[in-house]
Amino acid sequence: MDRYRLKNIIIIILLLVNGFLLGVLSMRQTSVNASHRQTAEQLVELFAADGMTLRAEDIPAKAAPAGQSLTRDMGREREVAAFFLGKNPIRADQGGEIYSYTGDSGGAAQFRAGGSFDIACVLSGADGAGLVRDFCQKFSYSEPVFVLDEEGSGTASAVCRYNKLPVPNCTITFTLDRGTLLAVSGTLLPEKGAELSFDQEPLSAAAALTAFQKMRRERQAAVSSVTEITSCYELQSSTSATMSLVPAWCITTDTGKYYVNCSSSEVTSD
Repeated sequence: MDRYRLKNIIIIILLLVNGFLLGVLSMRQTSVNASHRQTAEQLVELFAADGMTLRAEDIPAKAAPAGQSLTRDMGREREVAAFFLGKNPIRADQGGEIYSYTGDSGGAAQFRAGGSFDIACVLSGADGAGLVRDFCQKFSYSEPVFVLDEEGSGTASAVCRYNKLPVPNCTITFTLDRGTLLAVSGTLLPEKGAELSFDQEPLSAAAALTAFQKMRRERQAAVSSVTEITSCYELQSSTSATMSLVPAWCITTDTGKYYVNCSSSEVTSD
């Protein structure tokens, strides 16, 4: 009986402790939410004082995504080459971290450290626009934007996505001639990376808006409203095989898009 009573007492104590912890977490979250609302309202007033429209509900409370460290993926490069040049393209080391691929159809591809690549291909009889769309879907690019004349000649472009988030400075361009795909040029990202840590906590959306407003005043940029604030990445690459994705905030305005780097606070635009 004593053991049974002791067991019940322990269970009650554990339930009380869990209830207390849940209460603390709830109070903390309530405090965080209240702080965010207050900051958002202050930003709305600050922007309004400068003649700009900003809605408090458009300011995300969530944190920026984690940065990523990426290492060159030779297998993914071969997959891309095979998509345009046919199965089993022949690879050759050109030196200087440059690798080329050739296909049976006579096409050629070249991949460089840092992610950049170029492909020349003549796929006669193939649906060039369809190939572009299939490639973008398969290799994590956004829906392509076509700029073609009546004969189907022109270009298409798309933005790379990583973990479903856009990387605005990582793009790809396709060249078409009368519906035939002739060339592809852009940047390719590996599929997987390792989380990248920074010396300081990445900027929140509210802090990014403050940095944006400071830039707008200094450059006297013509902006009258902010319509959306979303998460994205900025690619940082060099001639080495290592690339970095730094979290950023995309601030969409009535006159264009601005990007605030969550590590350096630097503001850039399209």
